[in-house]
Amino acid sequence: MADILTVGQYLNGKARNIPVPDNAIATIILDAGVEPKEVEKEVPDEGSSSSGEPSTHTETVTEPVTKDTDINLLTERERELCLAWLYVWIAGSPTQSGGWSEEDADWKSSENGERMSAGVLKQYLAMANAIFDKYDLPSVGVESWGFVGRGIRNPRIYR
Repeated sequence: MADILTVGQYLNGKARNIPVPDNAIATIILDAGVEPKEVEKEVPDEGSSSSGEPSTHTETVTEPVTKDTDINLLTERERELCLAWLYVWIAGSPTQSGGWSEEDADWKSSENGERMSAGVLKQYLAMANAIFDKYDLPSVGVESWGFVGRGIRNPRIYR
């Protein structure tokens, strides 16, 4: 049997140097509205065969999509919406991750993590919104709010 590309592997492959945890993948699948899929499974038969080996037959069952589901079972729309929600998740993630530094008396050791600028995070939202626009879905993260005087205002309305 050939190796299959799972939903989790697909999403992790699309997120450059950013590990996507299982709980994030689960919420991405849910937010994308991925429907349960019909899959063929080996099911044991009642009783045993004459040779003493348990016999099985294949049944088609409907299962929810998880990180371990074959990505090829998803429609193009479902794959693209999963990708869009991945981009939204990345844009909402911390801007710096994975770095550490230690020092003691005469020695020092450190490893730099990855830092993303606000421009890069905006680009992830733009890519997500392009996919949402393709399927006539509402955009995310397009409002801009700021402090002015003694209150909060929407700069699109009040200039």
